[in-house]
Amino acid sequence: MSDRRLKPPVKSSRPPFLATRQQTVLTRALEEALFRHADVVSEGGTGRTPKVGNTYFGSTMIAIAFDKLAKETHQKFTRHARASLVQIVEGSVRVRLRCMRLARAEAVRRVHAARLGTVFCDLRVHEDGSHLRIDIDLEAAMRVSSGATRPS
Repeated sequence: MSDRRLKPPVKSSRPPFLATRQQTVLTRALEEALFRHADVVSEGGTGRTPKVGNTYFGSTMIAIAFDKLAKETHQKFTRHARASLVQIVEGSVRVRLRCMRLARAEAVRRVHAARLGTVFCDLRVHEDGSHLRIDIDLEAAMRVSSGATRPS
């Protein structure tokens, strides 16, 4: 045996199970103002994928002008305020869900003779100086609806 001594046991500390956070969240009033002033542009088309078959691929862009938002909210959207708003919108589950529903509704409107299956969305929030932009890329399997296959 070696005459080196073993290090004594050390008590480990565990992180707490709950963490307290202070964060700013989007109010319903500001959320409604965002969508009231939103300009929505959507495009898309169908294609085929090996696994799924007929698939709808679409993109929806939502642009909200900071100057319109400022008039309604009486807030100045400085560079810092715009960056904070982007971060808050990015973290808002309600806004994300609302954007995905809006993008899905646009897709349904475009493929009226088919049913959309499970929709996969990729959502990005950013600002370009004058607008808050939310980009949603959407992909959904298409199935022929029963109404589309019936003889007239």
